[in-house]
Amino acid sequence: MTTTTDSYQRLEASLARARSELDAAEAQGLFCGLLCASGRVNETQWLSEIFEEGVDTDSAAVEACRKELNSLAESLSTALYSGDMELELMLPDDEAPLGDRTEALGSWCHGFLFGLGLGGVRQDEIRSPEVRELLQDMGEIARLNLDGEEGSEEDEAALTEIVEYLRVGVLYIAEMLQPLQAPPRLQ
Repeated sequence: MTTTTDSYQRLEASLARARSELDAAEAQGLFCGLLCASGRVNETQWLSEIFEEGVDTDSAAVEACRKELNSLAESLSTALYSGDMELELMLPDDEAPLGDRTEALGSWCHGFLFGLGLGGVRQDEIRSPEVRELLQDMGEIARLNLDGEEGSEEDEAALTEIVEYLRVGVLYIAEMLQPLQAPPRLQ
């Protein structure tokens, strides 16, 4: 079984080899934001945000990274819309320094918000006050900076709670922006 930590490390290395400026957390957040915005993601649009202009898109490193990203996209599409609440945010493992994990969480939120905007969602058009509040919270989290702090047990617990809040919040946003279709019924 592949864990989210394994996937994070593998994608992080693949993005670095492909010379992407995005980290794994931001790439996942970007995809989730795009998917929540429209219910589907234009692969060309998503990949153009991950790979800088001028990157050799035919290189072996970029092709390997593209395969990793497509695998991520498939699993995220299922996780967001299956109704099983299986979404896991792609972040460093719990052994990484608190500052690194907080920075990755901020990158994830930045990617998500950018993806929503790129997908055409305008915050002023969102009717749900809960969704607006979640998006405001994500904006605040995206600006957090703990610069390598060790962190106490309370800080660790707080980060765990924030990650869970965001995980459930993203599922809620997905449901509000792209409601699950009711299963077909026999008439």
